[in-house]
Amino acid sequence: MEDDDSMQLLLITGPAGIGKSTLSWEVSAQLAAAQVTHAVIETDELDRVFPRPSVEELDRIQPGTTDVSSINLAAIWSTYRALGHTRLIMSGVMMHLDFDKRWILAAIPEARITAVRMLASEPTLLARLAQREIGSGADEQMQRSLRQARRMASEDAEGMVVLPTDGKGPAELAGLILQKIGWLNATQEQA
Repeated sequence: MEDDDSMQLLLITGPAGIGKSTLSWEVSAQLAAAQVTHAVIETDELDRVFPRPSVEELDRIQPGTTDVSSINLAAIWSTYRALGHTRLIMSGVMMHLDFDKRWILAAIPEARITAVRMLASEPTLLARLAQREIGSGADEQMQRSLRQARRMASEDAEGMVVLPTDGKGPAELAGLILQKIGWLNATQEQA
């Protein structure tokens, strides 16, 4: 399915709280069990900084760059690539997938991206959020996640893998994704 040197990027998207991180970790666990080398990055961690850098600061680091996420992704991936990796699992909300693909490809130009959009019914999403969100911001996060889910459900999904998650656990979902993208069929010496 892939050349020896191709860079495969599995981009797991969906509204906040749907289970993107859990799915990423499960995909990683199944790949590790099969001895398939890979790396995992959560996009939230690429720009978790205060204060946010200005466009001028970013331009000094890398001319033309306006997003710290792209700079950080390029830096992290250069280390993994130097170690011989060719597979990367990334997760994030990705409300503007075309835009997000651009900053990802600016960081990793050779990436062949397979985008997965996780979907769930509103009761399922709310139940997952109730397990995760506590404190004064819980109601606001639930409303934000519902808005994200509704928007994503109404958008065109052409070119991406749509993954309905209701009634399925992480292991089953990870197995479905890995079967779809063929990473478990890869040669074991592939890094």
